Amino acid sequence: MLKSIFLGLLPVVCAVTPVAAQSLERAEAAYFRGDYADAMEMMLPLAEEGDRHAQYLIGFMHERGQGVPKDPAKGAEWYGRAAERGNPFAQNNLGVLYKHGRGVSQDYVMAYKWFDLAASGYLPAELGHRERAVLNQQDIVAKMTPEQVSEAQKLAEEFREANAGFADRPPRVR
Repeated sequence: MLKSIFLGLLPVVCAVTPVAAQSLERAEAAYFRGDYADAMEMMLPLAEEGDRHAQYLIGFMHERGQGVPKDPAKGAEWYGRAAERGNPFAQNNLGVLYKHGRGVSQDYVMAYKWFDLAASGYLPAELGHRERAVLNQQDIVAKMTPEQVSEAQKLAEEFREANAGFADRPPRVR
């Protein structure tokens, strides 16, 4: 009985993923042609459903004021959602906001944590992004005490342990 229910639902479950991917692709296409209002309208439902790439892009749009009023605090909120779901681009950008105190209180420990996670979360093909996260991390260390560095490393490790599945992120799912 349960097997037949599962097999009956399988086509529906499988059909959801391509539709969501196509929706994100359309939203990205709108974003890259500069149609930020349409991009936001298409991305918001995806982001609210937990799509970490859509969350990252919404954070980026708020931080930069693309199609919405510039609001680093909203950018940090959306980056935070994506970062918590393992998006290394959001993790790095959230680290930058913490480093400079834009949209969040300046916090070198949190900046280091997010830079550390971003540096270890990028795929091999994203080497340039990884290097940027490492440089950000090195820059912030110079402003921290050894105790702060230790605390930040502990926070990053706790996050990794609690979210071990994020290391298997497929290339297209940022």
